[in-house]
Amino acid sequence: MSPAMRHRRAGFTLIELMAVLLIIGILVVFFTTSGMGLLRDTKRRQAEAQMTTLSSNILEYRSFSGDFPSDRLPPGAGDNGLNSPAEALYVALFDPRYSGQAPKLEWLVNTDNDATARSLTSLPERELFEIGDPWGNPVLYFDYRRYAETEATVHAGPEGEVSEQRVRPRKSVKTGAWHEPNAFQLLSAGEDGVFGTDDDVANYTE
Repeated sequence: MSPAMRHRRAGFTLIELMAVLLIIGILVVFFTTSGMGLLRDTKRRQAEAQMTTLSSNILEYRSFSGDFPSDRLPPGAGDNGLNSPAEALYVALFDPRYSGQAPKLEWLVNTDNDATARSLTSLPERELFEIGDPWGNPVLYFDYRRYAETEATVHAGPEGEVSEQRVRPRKSVKTGAWHEPNAFQLLSAGEDGVFGTDDDVANYTE
């Protein structure tokens, strides 16, 4: 084979190599994007399933105690004013006197890193946990009896960017009436960690 032919052959090989690398790059971008979308969808489904499970836990608590859990912490809990409705639900569903189904332990988070002065739950730790969503933020619980007077201050946000947010129980955009007017509201901030945006997850539909 002449030098000129060998040169042309090397040139074709380089072009082929560049084409293969380009195709691999496109495939990596495609599968990475698809994988991230799949992960988002999976966490969204987990959050929706969690709402169903928590709602069942709360209804079981009402059957056991005769009333819905309070969204206020009991006296002496050492409330720092952060995540209180989420912490109140944790204290109620892990009350030593309550023998019904409790939420999964792996759901527990403590985004404000507080603790109680004395043990209030069936768990050995005195950490004042919140029930967290799949993104690690507190799931807020609002008792219908206090919708009008409740505004929660919550430590939540995307990973590494937790901040204080103020959240109220929700009203229907269509009717102006409270969602779940005779029961309770559960709210997750969704993937973006910000309450009041389109990706929020709740135990009701608009």
